[in-house]
Amino acid sequence: MEQNTSLKTARQSNFELLRIVAMFFVLLLHANWLAFRFPTSAEIGVSPISSFLRMWMEAITIVAVNTFVLISGYFGIRLRGKSLMSLLFQSGFYILGIYLVLVLALNKPLSPEQLLLNFSPLAPSGGWFIPIYVGLMLVSPALNTYVEQAPKKSLARLILLGVTLEAIFGWGVNHLQVQNGYSVLSFVLLYLIGRYLNRYAEDFKRYQGSFYLKLFLILSFVNALALYLLTALHLFMPSIPADLANKGMVAGLLLAYSSPINIAGAVCLVLLFSRIRIQSKAINWIASSTLAVYLIHCNEGLINWYISTVWVLSFYPMILFLIYLLLFLVAVFFGSILIDKLRIALWQYIGSPIYDRLSVLVKRSIPSISKTES
Repeated sequence: MEQNTSLKTARQSNFELLRIVAMFFVLLLHANWLAFRFPTSAEIGVSPISSFLRMWMEAITIVAVNTFVLISGYFGIRLRGKSLMSLLFQSGFYILGIYLVLVLALNKPLSPEQLLLNFSPLAPSGGWFIPIYVGLMLVSPALNTYVEQAPKKSLARLILLGVTLEAIFGWGVNHLQVQNGYSVLSFVLLYLIGRYLNRYAEDFKRYQGSFYLKLFLILSFVNALALYLLTALHLFMPSIPADLANKGMVAGLLLAYSSPINIAGAVCLVLLFSRIRIQSKAINWIASSTLAVYLIHCNEGLINWYISTVWVLSFYPMILFLIYLLLFLVAVFFGSILIDKLRIALWQYIGSPIYDRLSVLVKRSIPSISKTES
Protein backbone atom coordinates (compact mmCIF):
# COMPACT_ATOMS: atom_id res chain seq x y z
CA MET A 1 0.00 0.00 0.00
CA GLU A 2 3.01 2.23 0.04
CA GLN A 3 4.80 3.78 -2.88
CA ASN A 4 8.34 3.01 -1.75
CA THR A 5 8.57 0.29 -4.40
CA SER A 6 7.43 2.45 -7.26
CA LEU A 7 9.28 2.81 -10.55
CA LYS A 8 8.92 6.56 -10.07
CA THR A 9 10.57 7.84 -6.95
CA ALA A 10 8.76 11.19 -6.71
CA ARG A 11 5.54 11.03 -4.78
CA GLN A 12 2.60 12.60 -6.57
CA SER A 13 0.32 14.15 -3.99
CA ASN A 14 -2.84 13.45 -5.97
CA PHE A 15 -2.23 9.72 -5.68
CA GLU A 16 -1.00 10.09 -2.11
CA LEU A 17 -4.32 11.76 -1.34
CA LEU A 18 -6.04 8.78 -2.96
CA ARG A 19 -4.15 6.48 -0.58
CA ILE A 20 -5.48 8.49 2.35
CA VAL A 21 -9.04 8.38 1.03
CA ALA A 22 -8.81 4.66 0.31
CA MET A 23 -7.49 3.87 3.78
CA PHE A 24 -10.29 5.88 5.36
CA PHE A 25 -12.63 3.81 3.18
CA VAL A 26 -11.13 0.71 4.83
CA LEU A 27 -11.93 2.10 8.28
CA LEU A 28 -15.50 2.89 7.20
CA LEU A 29 -15.85 -0.51 5.57
CA HIS A 30 -14.88 -2.33 8.74
CA ALA A 31 -16.93 -0.03 10.96
CA ASN A 32 -19.99 -0.74 8.83
CA TRP A 33 -19.64 -4.40 7.84
CA LEU A 34 -17.79 -5.90 10.79
CA ALA A 35 -19.67 -4.04 13.52
CA PHE A 36 -23.22 -4.33 12.17
CA ARG A 37 -22.91 -7.07 9.54
CA PHE A 38 -24.90 -6.98 6.32
CA PRO A 39 -28.53 -5.79 6.56
CA THR A 40 -31.04 -8.64 6.49
CA SER A 41 -34.42 -8.63 4.79
CA ALA A 42 -36.00 -8.13 8.23
CA GLU A 43 -33.93 -4.98 8.79
CA ILE A 44 -34.93 -3.71 5.35
CA GLY A 45 -38.57 -4.20 6.29
CA VAL A 46 -38.14 -2.14 9.47
CA SER A 47 -35.62 0.50 8.27
CA PRO A 48 -35.56 0.52 4.46
CA ILE A 49 -33.76 3.85 4.00
CA SER A 50 -31.01 3.33 6.58
CA SER A 51 -30.48 -0.23 5.29
CA PHE A 52 -30.00 1.03 1.74
CA LEU A 53 -27.62 3.77 2.88
CA ARG A 54 -25.53 1.19 4.74
CA MET A 55 -25.41 -0.93 1.59
CA TRP A 56 -24.43 2.06 -0.53
CA MET A 57 -21.68 2.96 1.93
CA GLU A 58 -20.46 -0.63 1.69
CA ALA A 59 -20.53 -0.49 -2.12
CA ILE A 60 -18.56 2.79 -2.10
CA THR A 61 -15.88 1.69 0.34
CA ILE A 62 -15.39 -1.90 -0.89
CA VAL A 63 -13.16 -0.60 -3.73
CA ALA A 64 -10.41 0.47 -1.29
CA VAL A 65 -8.17 -2.62 -1.53
CA ASN A 66 -8.45 -2.79 -5.31
CA THR A 67 -7.52 0.89 -5.41
CA PHE A 68 -4.32 0.32 -3.44
CA VAL A 69 -3.21 -2.46 -5.78
CA LEU A 70 -4.11 -0.40 -8.85
CA ILE A 71 -1.90 2.41 -7.54
CA SER A 72 0.97 -0.06 -7.17
CA GLY A 73 0.42 -1.11 -10.76
CA TYR A 74 0.04 2.48 -11.95
CA PHE A 75 3.52 3.38 -10.75
CA GLY A 76 4.96 -0.10 -10.94
CA ILE A 77 6.76 -2.07 -8.26
CA ARG A 78 10.53 -1.92 -8.48
CA LEU A 79 11.52 -4.98 -6.54
CA ARG A 80 14.61 -4.48 -4.40
CA GLY A 81 15.76 -6.47 -1.41
CA LYS A 82 15.72 -3.40 0.78
CA SER A 83 12.19 -2.37 -0.18
CA LEU A 84 10.96 -5.90 0.53
CA MET A 85 12.72 -5.96 3.89
CA SER A 86 11.29 -2.54 4.74
CA LEU A 87 7.77 -3.84 4.14
CA LEU A 88 8.42 -6.99 6.16
CA PHE A 89 9.95 -4.90 8.96
CA GLN A 90 6.83 -2.73 9.04
CA SER A 91 4.53 -5.73 9.17
CA GLY A 92 6.65 -7.51 11.79
CA PHE A 93 6.94 -4.37 13.89
CA TYR A 94 3.17 -4.26 14.37
CA ILE A 95 2.55 -8.00 14.66
CA LEU A 96 5.16 -8.46 17.38
CA GLY A 97 4.72 -5.01 18.93
CA ILE A 98 0.95 -5.28 19.33
CA TYR A 99 1.28 -8.77 20.80
CA LEU A 100 3.80 -7.61 23.41
CA VAL A 101 1.81 -4.49 24.27
CA LEU A 102 -1.35 -6.55 24.78
CA VAL A 103 0.51 -9.05 26.95
CA LEU A 104 1.72 -6.21 29.16
CA ALA A 105 -1.57 -4.30 29.14
CA LEU A 106 -3.73 -7.33 29.90
CA ASN A 107 -1.19 -8.87 32.29
CA LYS A 108 -1.29 -12.14 30.36
CA PRO A 109 1.46 -14.78 30.59
CA LEU A 110 3.95 -14.69 27.74
CA SER A 111 3.40 -17.74 25.55
CA PRO A 112 6.61 -19.02 23.88
CA GLU A 113 4.55 -20.50 21.01
CA GLN A 114 2.68 -17.24 20.39
CA LEU A 115 5.87 -15.21 20.74
CA LEU A 116 7.60 -17.37 18.12
CA LEU A 117 4.61 -17.13 15.79
CA ASN A 118 4.44 -13.36 16.13
CA PHE A 119 8.08 -13.01 15.14
CA SER A 120 6.96 -13.70 11.58
CA PRO A 121 6.04 -10.60 9.52
CA LEU A 122 3.67 -12.83 7.53
CA ALA A 123 1.85 -14.24 10.56
CA PRO A 124 -1.94 -14.60 10.16
CA SER A 125 -2.48 -12.21 13.08
CA GLY A 126 -1.30 -9.37 10.86
CA GLY A 127 -4.09 -9.79 8.33
CA TRP A 128 -4.34 -11.24 4.84
CA PHE A 129 -3.06 -8.34 2.74
CA ILE A 130 0.71 -8.42 3.35
CA PRO A 131 1.37 -12.09 2.37
CA ILE A 132 -0.53 -11.65 -0.89
CA TYR A 133 1.11 -8.30 -1.64
CA VAL A 134 4.55 -9.85 -1.05
CA GLY A 135 3.59 -12.48 -3.61
CA LEU A 136 2.74 -9.70 -6.05
CA MET A 137 6.08 -8.01 -5.36
CA LEU A 138 7.97 -11.22 -6.13
CA VAL A 139 6.34 -11.65 -9.56
CA SER A 140 6.39 -7.93 -10.41
CA PRO A 141 9.70 -8.00 -12.37
CA ALA A 142 8.20 -10.49 -14.84
CA LEU A 143 5.01 -8.42 -15.07
CA ASN A 144 6.98 -5.22 -15.71
CA THR A 145 9.02 -6.88 -18.44
CA TYR A 146 5.89 -8.14 -20.15
CA VAL A 147 4.13 -4.77 -20.00
CA GLU A 148 7.17 -2.97 -21.43
CA GLN A 149 7.43 -5.36 -24.36
CA ALA A 150 3.79 -6.20 -25.07
CA PRO A 151 1.88 -4.25 -27.75
CA LYS A 152 -1.04 -2.21 -26.50
CA LYS A 153 -3.66 -4.52 -28.00
CA SER A 154 -2.04 -7.61 -26.53
CA LEU A 155 -2.00 -6.11 -23.05
CA ALA A 156 -5.62 -4.96 -23.40
CA ARG A 157 -6.69 -8.42 -24.57
CA LEU A 158 -4.89 -10.10 -21.70
CA ILE A 159 -6.57 -7.80 -19.17
CA LEU A 160 -9.98 -8.37 -20.77
CA LEU A 161 -9.37 -12.12 -20.75
CA GLY A 162 -8.28 -11.97 -17.11
CA VAL A 163 -11.36 -10.02 -16.03
CA THR A 164 -13.61 -12.41 -17.98
CA LEU A 165 -12.02 -15.55 -16.55
CA GLU A 166 -12.09 -14.12 -13.05
CA ALA A 167 -15.78 -13.22 -13.42
CA ILE A 168 -16.74 -16.65 -14.83
CA PHE A 169 -14.53 -19.04 -12.90
CA GLY A 170 -13.31 -17.10 -9.90
CA TRP A 171 -16.22 -14.96 -8.84
CA GLY A 172 -18.13 -16.90 -6.22
CA VAL A 173 -17.37 -20.40 -7.56
CA ASN A 174 -13.58 -20.05 -7.02
CA HIS A 175 -12.48 -22.60 -9.63
CA LEU A 176 -9.28 -20.65 -10.30
CA GLN A 177 -8.36 -20.10 -6.63
CA VAL A 178 -9.24 -16.44 -7.06
CA GLN A 179 -10.89 -16.52 -3.62
CA ASN A 180 -13.09 -13.52 -4.42
CA GLY A 181 -10.03 -11.32 -4.81
CA TYR A 182 -8.03 -12.51 -1.79
CA SER A 183 -5.29 -13.99 -3.97
CA VAL A 184 -2.06 -13.21 -5.81
CA LEU A 185 -3.83 -13.98 -9.09
CA SER A 186 -6.35 -11.18 -8.51
CA PHE A 187 -3.59 -8.79 -7.46
CA VAL A 188 -1.67 -9.60 -10.64
CA LEU A 189 -4.72 -8.70 -12.74
CA LEU A 190 -5.20 -5.41 -10.87
CA TYR A 191 -1.48 -4.66 -11.23
CA LEU A 192 -1.66 -5.13 -15.01
CA ILE A 193 -4.71 -2.86 -15.17
CA GLY A 194 -2.82 -0.22 -13.21
CA ARG A 195 0.19 -0.48 -15.55
CA TYR A 196 -2.15 -0.07 -18.52
CA LEU A 197 -3.79 3.02 -17.02
CA ASN A 198 -0.37 4.64 -16.65
CA ARG A 199 1.20 3.48 -19.88
CA TYR A 200 -1.74 4.66 -21.98
CA ALA A 201 -2.87 7.54 -19.77
CA GLU A 202 -3.51 9.77 -22.79
CA ASP A 203 -6.43 7.54 -23.80
CA PHE A 204 -8.29 8.48 -20.61
CA LYS A 205 -7.66 12.23 -20.66
CA ARG A 206 -10.56 12.88 -23.01
CA TYR A 207 -12.87 12.83 -20.00
CA GLN A 208 -12.90 15.24 -17.09
CA GLY A 209 -12.50 14.10 -13.50
CA SER A 210 -16.18 14.79 -12.90
CA PHE A 211 -17.03 12.08 -15.43
CA TYR A 212 -15.12 9.45 -13.49
CA LEU A 213 -16.62 10.64 -10.21
CA LYS A 214 -20.15 10.34 -11.60
CA LEU A 215 -19.37 6.93 -13.07
CA PHE A 216 -17.97 5.76 -9.74
CA LEU A 217 -21.09 6.90 -7.88
CA ILE A 218 -23.36 5.31 -10.49
CA LEU A 219 -21.51 1.98 -10.27
CA SER A 220 -21.66 1.97 -6.48
CA PHE A 221 -25.34 2.95 -6.54
CA VAL A 222 -26.20 0.17 -8.99
CA ASN A 223 -24.25 -2.29 -6.84
CA ALA A 224 -26.07 -1.14 -3.70
CA LEU A 225 -29.43 -1.26 -5.44
CA ALA A 226 -28.79 -4.83 -6.58
CA LEU A 227 -27.77 -5.77 -3.04
CA TYR A 228 -30.89 -4.12 -1.67
CA LEU A 229 -33.35 -5.71 -4.09
CA LEU A 230 -31.88 -9.19 -3.86
CA THR A 231 -31.81 -9.07 -0.07
CA ALA A 232 -35.39 -7.77 0.07
CA LEU A 233 -36.74 -10.56 -2.15
CA HIS A 234 -37.82 -12.52 0.91
CA LEU A 235 -40.30 -9.78 1.79
CA PHE A 236 -42.13 -10.37 -1.51
CA MET A 237 -41.27 -14.04 -2.07
CA PRO A 238 -41.27 -15.85 1.30
CA SER A 239 -39.99 -19.04 -0.36
CA ILE A 240 -36.59 -17.34 -0.76
CA PRO A 241 -34.40 -17.77 2.37
CA ALA A 242 -34.55 -14.79 4.73
CA ASP A 243 -30.84 -15.11 5.48
CA LEU A 244 -29.84 -15.03 1.83
CA ALA A 245 -27.32 -12.23 2.34
CA ASN A 246 -25.90 -13.67 5.54
CA LYS A 247 -25.04 -16.89 3.72
CA GLY A 248 -22.96 -14.85 1.29
CA MET A 249 -25.11 -15.62 -1.73
CA VAL A 250 -25.65 -11.90 -2.31
CA ALA A 251 -23.00 -9.92 -0.47
CA GLY A 252 -20.35 -12.53 -1.19
CA LEU A 253 -20.73 -11.91 -4.90
CA LEU A 254 -21.56 -8.23 -5.30
CA LEU A 255 -19.10 -7.14 -2.59
CA ALA A 256 -16.25 -9.41 -3.68
CA TYR A 257 -12.97 -7.72 -4.65
CA SER A 258 -13.06 -9.80 -7.83
CA SER A 259 -16.44 -8.33 -8.86
CA PRO A 260 -16.14 -6.55 -12.24
CA ILE A 261 -18.24 -3.70 -10.82
CA ASN A 262 -15.84 -3.17 -7.91
CA ILE A 263 -12.79 -3.38 -10.18
CA ALA A 264 -14.37 -0.79 -12.49
CA GLY A 265 -15.18 1.42 -9.51
CA ALA A 266 -11.57 1.34 -8.33
CA VAL A 267 -10.39 2.19 -11.86
CA CYS A 268 -12.72 5.21 -11.83
CA LEU A 269 -11.17 6.44 -8.58
CA VAL A 270 -7.63 6.11 -9.95
CA LEU A 271 -8.58 7.98 -13.13
CA LEU A 272 -10.41 10.62 -11.09
CA PHE A 273 -7.39 11.37 -8.92
CA SER A 274 -5.04 11.22 -11.91
CA ARG A 275 -6.80 14.38 -13.15
CA ILE A 276 -6.19 16.25 -9.89
CA ARG A 277 -3.19 18.58 -9.77
CA ILE A 278 -1.90 19.03 -6.25
CA GLN A 279 1.46 18.92 -4.48
CA SER A 280 1.62 18.89 -0.71
CA LYS A 281 4.33 17.78 1.70
CA ALA A 282 1.70 17.27 4.41
CA ILE A 283 -0.32 14.89 2.23
CA ASN A 284 2.82 12.96 1.28
CA TRP A 285 3.91 12.77 4.93
CA ILE A 286 0.56 11.34 6.02
CA ALA A 287 0.19 8.99 3.06
CA SER A 288 3.61 7.41 3.60
CA SER A 289 2.21 5.75 6.73
CA THR A 290 -1.29 4.77 5.59
CA LEU A 291 -0.46 1.06 5.61
CA ALA A 292 0.02 1.30 9.38
CA VAL A 293 -3.68 2.13 9.77
CA TYR A 294 -4.54 -1.26 8.29
CA LEU A 295 -1.80 -3.16 10.13
CA ILE A 296 -2.86 -1.75 13.50
CA HIS A 297 -6.65 -1.83 13.49
CA CYS A 298 -6.89 -5.13 11.56
CA ASN A 299 -4.48 -6.95 13.84
CA GLU A 300 -6.35 -9.87 15.41
CA GLY A 301 -5.51 -8.52 18.85
CA LEU A 302 -7.19 -5.15 18.17
CA ILE A 303 -9.92 -5.74 15.58
CA ASN A 304 -12.46 -6.87 18.20
CA TRP A 305 -11.74 -3.71 20.21
CA TYR A 306 -12.30 -1.66 17.05
CA ILE A 307 -15.60 -3.41 16.30
CA SER A 308 -16.88 -3.26 19.88
CA THR A 309 -16.07 0.46 20.15
CA VAL A 310 -18.12 1.20 17.03
CA TRP A 311 -20.93 -0.99 18.42
CA VAL A 312 -20.97 0.85 21.75
CA LEU A 313 -21.05 4.22 19.99
CA SER A 314 -24.14 3.11 18.03
CA PHE A 315 -26.24 3.27 21.21
CA TYR A 316 -26.05 7.06 21.16
CA PRO A 317 -28.70 9.03 19.22
CA MET A 318 -28.00 8.97 15.48
CA ILE A 319 -26.48 12.45 15.17
CA LEU A 320 -24.21 11.92 18.16
CA PHE A 321 -23.32 8.45 16.90
CA LEU A 322 -22.19 9.80 13.53
CA ILE A 323 -20.16 12.57 15.19
CA TYR A 324 -18.52 10.20 17.68
CA LEU A 325 -17.88 7.62 14.97
CA LEU A 326 -16.15 10.19 12.79
CA LEU A 327 -14.02 11.35 15.72
CA PHE A 328 -13.14 7.75 16.55
CA LEU A 329 -12.13 6.92 12.97
CA VAL A 330 -10.04 10.09 12.73
CA ALA A 331 -8.35 9.22 16.04
CA VAL A 332 -7.56 5.69 14.85
CA PHE A 333 -6.27 7.00 11.54
CA PHE A 334 -3.98 9.73 12.83
CA GLY A 335 -2.97 7.76 15.91
CA SER A 336 -1.74 5.01 13.60
CA ILE A 337 0.07 7.55 11.41
CA LEU A 338 1.93 8.97 14.41
CA ILE A 339 2.87 5.53 15.71
CA ASP A 340 4.23 4.65 12.29
CA LYS A 341 6.60 7.61 12.35
CA LEU A 342 8.33 5.86 15.26
CA ARG A 343 8.54 2.70 13.15
CA ILE A 344 10.03 4.71 10.27
CA ALA A 345 12.67 6.19 12.58
CA LEU A 346 13.59 2.72 13.87
CA TRP A 347 13.97 1.46 10.32
CA GLN A 348 16.02 4.45 9.19
CA TYR A 349 18.41 4.48 12.14
CA ILE A 350 18.54 0.79 13.07
CA GLY A 351 16.91 -1.55 10.56
CA SER A 352 18.22 0.03 7.38
CA PRO A 353 21.88 0.31 8.54
CA ILE A 354 21.81 -3.32 9.70
CA TYR A 355 20.42 -4.39 6.33
CA ASP A 356 23.10 -2.39 4.50
CA ARG A 357 25.90 -3.98 6.51
CA LEU A 358 24.52 -7.49 6.03
CA SER A 359 24.11 -6.81 2.33
CA VAL A 360 27.76 -5.77 2.04
CA LEU A 361 28.86 -8.90 3.90
CA VAL A 362 26.80 -11.12 1.63
CA LYS A 363 28.14 -9.45 -1.51
CA ARG A 364 31.71 -9.86 -0.26
CA SER A 365 31.14 -13.51 0.59
CA ILE A 366 29.80 -14.47 -2.82
CA PRO A 367 33.15 -14.21 -4.70
CA SER A 368 34.95 -16.22 -2.00
CA ILE A 369 32.27 -18.89 -2.16
CA SER A 370 32.61 -19.03 -5.96
CA LYS A 371 36.39 -19.40 -5.72
CA THR A 372 36.08 -22.18 -3.13
CA GLU A 373 33.63 -24.09 -5.33
CA SER A 374 35.90 -23.71 -8.38
